Amino acid sequence: MAKTAATAPKDLASQLLEAEVAFWLLNLKGKRFQAMLADELGYVLDRFEHILLKDAVDQKKVKATAQRYAVEMEIGGAIPELFGEIANRIFEFPASRTTKIGEVVSDSIATEFIEKIFEQDGVLDHAVTNIRNSTPFRHFLSDVIFTVLKDYVFEQNNLMKFTSVASSTRKVREWLSTKAPDLSEGLEDRVRNLMESGVKSSLEMVDETLDNEQYRENAMNSALAFWDVVREWPLTAYRDYLTEQDLQEFMVMGYEFWLEFRNTEYLKSCIDLGVDFFFEKYGEQSLQDLLDDIGVTREMILEEVDHYIPDLAALLIKEGVAEGFLRRNLQRFYSSKKVQDLLAP
Repeated sequence: MAKTAATAPKDLASQLLEAEVAFWLLNLKGKRFQAMLADELGYVLDRFEHILLKDAVDQKKVKATAQRYAVEMEIGGAIPELFGEIANRIFEFPASRTTKIGEVVSDSIATEFIEKIFEQDGVLDHAVTNIRNSTPFRHFLSDVIFTVLKDYVFEQNNLMKFTSVASSTRKVREWLSTKAPDLSEGLEDRVRNLMESGVKSSLEMVDETLDNEQYRENAMNSALAFWDVVREWPLTAYRDYLTEQDLQEFMVMGYEFWLEFRNTEYLKSCIDLGVDFFFEKYGEQSLQDLLDDIGVTREMILEEVDHYIPDLAALLIKEGVAEGFLRRNLQRFYSSKKVQDLLAP
């Protein structure tokens, strides 16, 4: 009798374990599981109104997670290969041949962009002003003009067609280079300085042009007219300017830039700054307020969960993962001393 009494709690626990495993496996299927999800998620979402963001997650842990995935996580070598394959698919995508640019970008959006670019003191004005006022740009223009002028004088001039003139010119240049290099360099510098002075004076006219409303209106109308042409082009028009190899190389270069940029202190500081601002803005608000601000509704959450979770649960049941999980964890419970004592006669 003693032996029977000693084994009874274990037998009962085993029976309860089987019953509970069967119960949960049954409720993880179909409509029952969907109804249970809706009820449980409803209870959780109701509590969101009373839980503050700062109480739900730790600010330092969020920073650490963001840093870990953006900076520290190793990126596998398959990613560049994947980028290349995606580039190939994009380049060969059949729909690009039949889809027009105007079907992807609406007239209203294109017009807003063009008007924004040409507005007074807008993007175009600032870009042109900053570029033209830069010393490197003035040097660049003067070098271009100087090079063109020099080539014209020494190479394109009709007099250079005569052998004697060409020979004499070459001798002068050789003499300047060998016998009087300082004079040659000084002469070239003086010409370059003269060019820069002329370029600077010419660029000052840009301000007057930008301030001219007639120019601005004409330029904008020309851009809008050009859009009327572009909108009829197929998306494959980019192939006239970009080869498949170019597309692949640009994607690889972007990836390589990211590999370098992710290790900069600037990015790390930006991540910390973003997390700090996020908690400064939402830390004292409830999780429900946060969801409302980003446009996530209860209906959206329930719909997406209902869309994906039941299929996942069915797969876990089919593969035996769900039953194994339930047995491992419930068995620990039913084998515990407290439960055994409760089941003892």
